[in-house]
Amino acid sequence: MTATTEVILVADADNETNDFRAWMKAMGFNAKQVGQAGELIGMASAMAGRTGRSERELTETERLAMSAATAGLPAWSPEAAAEIEAIRTLYTMLKREMDQAGAGSGAEVDAVKTTRALIRLSAIHLSAGILVTRLGSTPACLSA
Repeated sequence: MTATTEVILVADADNETNDFRAWMKAMGFNAKQVGQAGELIGMASAMAGRTGRSERELTETERLAMSAATAGLPAWSPEAAAEIEAIRTLYTMLKREMDQAGAGSGAEVDAVKTTRALIRLSAIHLSAGILVTRLGSTPACLSA
């Protein structure tokens, strides 16, 4: 049920006419792993096969699950809610900053680099907070 860790650019999957197969390719699954790819998003193996053969359309729920799997999100649960919210917050911040930087000129390159560094720092702080919450105490590696 694990995909390969090789990074495949979404652009490489863009020439695929079937969205499910394009997603599989982007995730590192091969044609023989249709069932495994389907399982990753909660789809039965037979249903994944039918989807991969373009015999049915993806539902909105399946597309959302594909997005979550691509982003590496855990399944939602009360215990994972804070982690998922932190990821959403970081994504929103990054998207807003990148949209603003995209509208700028070459002079804003340093500002973009600084913003990226700040976002990374925020991600580390949020991750550390989640880790402390899960462990119930601050690990030695985070203590100063």
